[in-house]
Amino acid sequence: MILITDLKALPRTFSNSIITLGNFDGLHLGHQELIKKVIARAKETGGTSMVVTFRPHPLKILCPEKCPPLISIYEEKIGLIEALGIDVLVKIPFTLEFAKMAPEDFVKDVLFGLLGAKEIFVGYNYRFGRDRAGNIEMLKDLGSRYGFAVRQVEQISLRGEVISSTKIRHLLREGEVEQAARLLGRDYAITGVVIRGDGRGRSLGFPTANIAPKHAIIPSNGVYAVRLFVRDRLYDGIANIGMRPTFDKKTLSIEAYIFDFDEDIYGEEISVFFLKKIRDEIKFNGIDELIQQITSDIEASRLVQAGRAGPA
Repeated sequence: MILITDLKALPRTFSNSIITLGNFDGLHLGHQELIKKVIARAKETGGTSMVVTFRPHPLKILCPEKCPPLISIYEEKIGLIEALGIDVLVKIPFTLEFAKMAPEDFVKDVLFGLLGAKEIFVGYNYRFGRDRAGNIEMLKDLGSRYGFAVRQVEQISLRGEVISSTKIRHLLREGEVEQAARLLGRDYAITGVVIRGDGRGRSLGFPTANIAPKHAIIPSNGVYAVRLFVRDRLYDGIANIGMRPTFDKKTLSIEAYIFDFDEDIYGEEISVFFLKKIRDEIKFNGIDELIQQITSDIEASRLVQAGRAGPA
């Protein structure tokens, strides 16, 4: 896959490009279906399949207080799009200057002029250009003028439920990671660096990795059955998200107990894949009660993982 992050430094001239545009936050099943249509059409026509997106999210520049927390981080989105088999990913730097570009200029100068659009696939509610003034009807009109076709793709549903990034954010905040995974087409994961905690987990017999996440969306407080990607291997484990009320802590922590693992990974980056929420956060009356509950959580987690053989 060719990654383009600067329109002024294109590696080559493009023509006969089959393009889709959007923010693609989370790259859920609806996004994947759209991109698969682009890839299939490019193969049919001998064209170049291309995804055009923006960095940062336009709302972070235009209206930061209205920008939702993003499901995917930058590196993750690139990897997911590449895995689908797209030929070219264009990440346009979104600036205030770029935001002033009129819809017709964006189509004429960027999509058609620089990227060689022959066909453009967009969702049913796609808007573009300054003040989001461009819509599908305008895009079709410009297509007839400049010689490219516009394909409108209707919103994708799963078992009658509309798939959207907004819906997935809500599910994650509620701890409904299994339903979020169904809409994403994969288990939700956060990536972060292992930092030093207070060492309490090791003193209890369950050494934990304390994680400083890169992701903006953290599932609701509680204990989860998880899989963890550590040093190029997958491990089963449990993760606790919360305030640790038993120890009167006041800050949110993400701690993971990795099964059958006892290595020093401070400062290293790991990923946590959420399989199922086991329970909500609880305040215990003492250490013995806490240890008993952790043991029960581990048993519950192993049952989940046994039914989910293979990678996350």
